[in-house]
Amino acid sequence: MQRRRGDLLDISGLKVVFDTYAGQVKALNGVELWMNHGERLGVVGETGCGKSVTALSVMRLIDEPGKIIEGNILFEGKDLTALSEGELNMIRGKDIAMIFQEPVAALNPVMKVGAQIVENIEWQRKSAAQERGSPLQTVQIMRDMLKFVGLDWQRTENLYPHELSGGMAQRVMIAMALSSKPKLLIADEPTSALDVTIQAQILNLLNSLVKETRTAVLLITHAMGVAAQFCDFIAVMYAGNVVEYGSLHAIFDNPLHPYTKGLLKAVPKIGRTDELQSIPGIVPDLIDPPSGCRFHPRCPHRGPACDKAQPRFEPVGGESEADRHHVACFLYQKDH
Repeated sequence: MQRRRGDLLDISGLKVVFDTYAGQVKALNGVELWMNHGERLGVVGETGCGKSVTALSVMRLIDEPGKIIEGNILFEGKDLTALSEGELNMIRGKDIAMIFQEPVAALNPVMKVGAQIVENIEWQRKSAAQERGSPLQTVQIMRDMLKFVGLDWQRTENLYPHELSGGMAQRVMIAMALSSKPKLLIADEPTSALDVTIQAQILNLLNSLVKETRTAVLLITHAMGVAAQFCDFIAVMYAGNVVEYGSLHAIFDNPLHPYTKGLLKAVPKIGRTDELQSIPGIVPDLIDPPSGCRFHPRCPHRGPACDKAQPRFEPVGGESEADRHHVACFLYQKDH
């Protein structure tokens, strides 16, 4: 096994497939991703590129007909792909927590919000073989969490999910995730269904979380602007691969992969007067993906090697941790 690249999370060579009647969907094709404690990593890309599947793989929530067929997911040096369900339950929700795209759908519709958070706290204590604590202590933790995310606990704890606005529901999900003081919080499109004002509030809340608790955040988003506002590092995914990974500065000021450049040319900016450019072509069918580099049918720099082999994921940045920059493209491989 290769040397660990991140002291919190290190994903290497991750492949996930889904067996369907139409054929096998090759959803992840050797994903490379890593992060350290307290970092904010954004995973960006078009719909269907594998962002959410990567997040669910970290939680080991890929169910049939999906399965992890290759690769490692190291969490603080422990390979999550080799753990039993009982061992995973010691980590899920406690050390690694997740908030989902549709917060109202993730909440139990027939339980009040406060009771759901209390139940979560008690479950985590039980799975970690900790003392349950008194009911009053558990309720106080629930109320403290609601206050931490900016909600009036006296009103919110007695509400049902359908009585919450979108922003309130997302805050409740964050409060529930934080109740176990996780080391890693996975946020899957946490702002996609919210208006821009509430989006900013949620991002500011997550930012405060990182500063106050040193919880690392893995942010899944299709919006480059959201990633730029919140993240320290960016991983750009395309058709099941991470094609470029680097610091915020490296990705936005010095993008290398043709797909990353295409995404940034499509982002509107204040004061921009030139016409926004789209990436030609369509996202490939992952039942029968292109050979070699999966982006080559849409790439303006396609070369002889691009449809024959998958480019290596290699460093191109400086030696310092803040300058780390990797890309999977034959344009930057000296032996091609």
